[in-house]
Amino acid sequence: MGNMFYMIIITQREYENTYHEFFKENGINTVLSDLCKGTAQKKTLDYLGIEKTEKIMFHVIADCVHRDSILKNLVNQMEIETPGNGIAFTVPLESIGGESCLKYLADGQEILSKEGEKMENLKYSLIVVVADKGSSDIVMEAARSANAKGGTVVQAKETGENTKERFFGVSIATEKEMIYILSKKQDKESIMNAIMEKAGMDTDAHAVVFSIPVDRIAGLRSVVTEQ
Repeated sequence: MGNMFYMIIITQREYENTYHEFFKENGINTVLSDLCKGTAQKKTLDYLGIEKTEKIMFHVIADCVHRDSILKNLVNQMEIETPGNGIAFTVPLESIGGESCLKYLADGQEILSKEGEKMENLKYSLIVVVADKGSSDIVMEAARSANAKGGTVVQAKETGENTKERFFGVSIATEKEMIYILSKKQDKESIMNAIMEKAGMDTDAHAVVFSIPVDRIAGLRSVVTEQ
């Protein structure tokens, strides 16, 4: 499955219709989206494309050809490198559950067999934090203490059968916030440790943290090094 990628694009909510047209023009027929908000501090706005405003997050599955062309066109057409216009990144997929799922997610794309880049060679990580509602400021304060620049918050809700029960003796709220933080790989561990120490399961935030490897990014000058 080295040829398929999960792509996330975060941008201003007012650009929603423009981006749907952009995806169609670039051969992407299946697009999921949800509403979110940015968390970056004012002092970072001159170089960071995610400030504390209303955002929309697009989710796309793309092969390597569409991935590369979309990232290029996001820069050239959508001007995603302009501060405030957003960010895009891709995560390599390990597997997809069957041919019918693949056809649905990659509708209209050519599926090729290609060896993917080795995980140890990837330079970036997506840190995902699941915390109680209202905890995003605490999480981001901890993350910034370890060199994180900004994040994006999505409202979520725990829906398991035992959501009202206690976890390791701690009462867990069902209303959640998911905080997405993009970082350089070398900063990942320190950011995660800071979050776990200051907003972990033994705090009022009850945060759970994990990371995902990222292979391509566009639109975040504070993380992307000029080639």
